[in-house]
Amino acid sequence: MNDNRRRTFETGGGGIEVVSPLVRAVLSYAPCDEREPMLPTEWIELSDEVAGLVDDEPSVRLRLSCAQQLGRGVPGPFGSMFYPGDHFEVIVPWRSAEQGALLMINMLDASAPSRFEFDTELPAGWSVRVERDGSVSMVDDHGVPRIFIGATWALDSRSARVGTRYTCEQGRLVQNIDVCVETSFPVLVDPDPDAIFTPDGFLVTDTWEPRLIPDETDIVVGDA
Repeated sequence: MNDNRRRTFETGGGGIEVVSPLVRAVLSYAPCDEREPMLPTEWIELSDEVAGLVDDEPSVRLRLSCAQQLGRGVPGPFGSMFYPGDHFEVIVPWRSAEQGALLMINMLDASAPSRFEFDTELPAGWSVRVERDGSVSMVDDHGVPRIFIGATWALDSRSARVGTRYTCEQGRLVQNIDVCVETSFPVLVDPDPDAIFTPDGFLVTDTWEPRLIPDETDIVVGDA
């Protein structure tokens, strides 16, 4: 994707500025000091927390199926990386696995895909089950839920909720985003809620100006 108009950030004077308050809030929240941002092609490993995370316990691995088709990563603010796709981008904030929000999908306009598949690796005999509340359970061969994924969610550029849900199709976990004519793009899918909601439940962007002028820590210097 070479068209800068379809990016969350703008480039100029050798720097990158995030112009979406929502994205900036997520990226600036609790950056990790332990490791580099993961690659979209990496497997996300989910372990059985109930079992105490011992080495020989089974785990589930997920990977974004379209990751191999993404463009070259562009460094963003706060140690993040932006990977361009076709009318969307994958944003990887600087997080540890314990912090969550390892990657987000940002749908840039109405031509973006509305479903994203995840390659799913399960232990033998396990299955994926979508629960009534929208969360996902990884069920073992005895029918016991062992690993859980919270319900997916999304916000548009006006901070309005966008309908989104998981389905399980041919062994793959699929994230479906239900955009409509009222949806205001871009749509950020699965941002870290701790980064954008205050303790009393308000969006941190409610008091922000539509366009923020960043300070020195918000700009990455270098070629985009």
